[in-house]
Amino acid sequence: MPGRSDAWSALAFVVNDGGFLVGTVACAIGTDVGWSFDELRGDAAPLGVPTSVAPANAPGPGHPNGIDRVDHVVYTVPELDEAVDALTSLLGAPPRRRFHPRGPDGPEMAFFRVGECFIEVVSSGQPAALTGIAFNSPDLDATVAAVRAAGGPIGDPKPAVQGGRIASVWREHVGYPIAVMEPKGR
Repeated sequence: MPGRSDAWSALAFVVNDGGFLVGTVACAIGTDVGWSFDELRGDAAPLGVPTSVAPANAPGPGHPNGIDRVDHVVYTVPELDEAVDALTSLLGAPPRRRFHPRGPDGPEMAFFRVGECFIEVVSSGQPAALTGIAFNSPDLDATVAAVRAAGGPIGDPKPAVQGGRIASVWREHVGYPIAVMEPKGR
C-alpha cells in the first residue's frame, strides 16, 4: 500500500512492523501497489500488476476504526474479456457476476470473489492497474468518527452506487483512493 505508517495510523488502523491486517488481508505499507494470493493456479504475468503468493492469514485483531475486512479492490484493465480469462485461469474460478452496473453507457465490470473480498474488474481501455481499495465497516458513522478522532481526513457518508453507504478518504492522504463501505440493511 502506498503512504506512510503515520498516515494509516491517522485512519485509526493499528500499524505494526510496516503494515496491518484487515480481516485476513495483510496490507504492507510503503510498497508499490500490488497484490498477493494464497494460491495461484496459472500465470500472473497477463494481469499486468505485481502479483505474488503469500500464506493465508488468520483474522486480525481489529482496529479502532471498526473496519472489519477489505470489501473490494478495484482493478482497471484495457480489455475485460482478456482480464476475465487471465483471472479465471489464475484463480481457478470464473467471475461471480459480469454486467454494466451503471447502465449501458457505463463501463462493463466483472466481480471475482477471492477469500473474504472481491476483485472489481473494470474495463477502462487503460493499462492494467490496481486503482483503489474499499474497506467494510458495519457502522460507518462510528468509523468516520474514529478516523476523524485519529486525525484522518474522511468525507461524510453518502449513498453508494451498489447500495448501502460509503465515505471516502482524501486521496492525497496516502496517495491512493480509499473508501469505506457500510452494507445495505443497516
